[in-house]
Amino acid sequence: MRTSAIAALTAAALIMPFPAFAQEVVAQEPVTQAPATVIADTPTSATLSTNPEDPAAVTADNAESLEDIIKQDATPTTRDAAPNTDTCPNQISPAPARTTSEALAPGAATPTPLPVATVPAGGSLLAGCGVVAPAEFVLPENLTASSWMVFDIDSGEIMSTKDPHGRYRPASIIKVLLGLIAIEELDPTKVVTGTYEAANIEGSRVGVGEGGQYTIDQLLHGLLLASGNDAAYLLAQELGGDRVTLDKVNALAKELGTQDTYAATYSGLDAAGMSTSAYDMSLIYQHAWQNPKFAQIISTEYVDFPGWGDNEGFQVWNDNSLFMNDPDGIGGKTGYTDDANHTFVGGLDRNGRRLAAVILDTTIDKGRAWEQARTLIDASLVIPQGGGIGQLGTQDEQATQLPAPTTTATLAAETPDSAAPASIDFVKVAFPIAAIVLLVIAAILWTFKKRRR
Repeated sequence: MRTSAIAALTAAALIMPFPAFAQEVVAQEPVTQAPATVIADTPTSATLSTNPEDPAAVTADNAESLEDIIKQDATPTTRDAAPNTDTCPNQISPAPARTTSEALAPGAATPTPLPVATVPAGGSLLAGCGVVAPAEFVLPENLTASSWMVFDIDSGEIMSTKDPHGRYRPASIIKVLLGLIAIEELDPTKVVTGTYEAANIEGSRVGVGEGGQYTIDQLLHGLLLASGNDAAYLLAQELGGDRVTLDKVNALAKELGTQDTYAATYSGLDAAGMSTSAYDMSLIYQHAWQNPKFAQIISTEYVDFPGWGDNEGFQVWNDNSLFMNDPDGIGGKTGYTDDANHTFVGGLDRNGRRLAAVILDTTIDKGRAWEQARTLIDASLVIPQGGGIGQLGTQDEQATQLPAPTTTATLAAETPDSAAPASIDFVKVAFPIAAIVLLVIAAILWTFKKRRR
């Protein structure tokens, strides 16, 4: 087992003036398991109360701004088992948000879902939405994830999966794209000054202070080791600003061949339109692990991080517990939001064979996300090389992108009337209508002809 990060995190938290420091670190993957009630209390933003008689509650009716109602906490999702996804409930978009995290500003349009591929990337077996694995694979009992994938880091072979192209919220594992862009475009030795906006950013923070001095390399470590949204913000400003950076993030995802990924934020905070899949995240991380600098950062246990003003520097530890707790661990990324639930990416090097797991939309009822990843990887090790179910980066030449289908009965039933898509098959309806019209015309002509006689 690697050195525990608990003491270091505690010491660092004591010198931080911002209550949200390490929020996501604690909420995502603590080394020691915390009760669900503790995790629910971790975020510092106001709770959207369902009790209208509570005068202190922030509600949709009394909020003074959209920001007031976006920052909400929800009771952590609990499950006895992994959801059944055989009917492809998330083929088009993630499940409806439980909080107001995806509330739209007045006048803003709801983002159009990404098109759904007629043939899924990765191979024909990935068209299914349930568990897809070779016969020798035995499904672990500690899983509560809606979607997951195990793949070979070096070859890209897909060993086993569940709902591979189902669309889910990524939370902070999407930060990999920002990290790769910053590694490619920015000078790691450049010094950046911390700003008020960065120091008070929403969500998890590594501990940037206004006026502090940070190199790009230190910010990258804060981004990938501690999931710092403050580090993400400063990196984004160096890349051209929020809008430019978001465009670059989505361009990179598309360039890598993703089918289900749209980053509505570069930090992983939930926002309308946010979407990814286990396949896409596997594809992105398989590419990322080939980048020496990315691999070096996520394989770091801790780094010294600068202080600012009268605040001394502190240590920033890797929050990926699979890497920290398993001697064969390969660093990846953790994620958590109220609407994404827990997400996770991590790998193991078992006797030279490097397998990784992507976990989406899971809970901690039967084990932490990293523990679920470890059992999935170990269960997939019995599958011989070449015996997998697909290949990252491959796509049938005949595959085309079509608009997201709107004829699925379950979708139509769950869509508000004001935006309900037609759920009628045009071909099945057009022919009967045409036949009726022709019969009516024929009857009129026959009647007219008979009268003339």
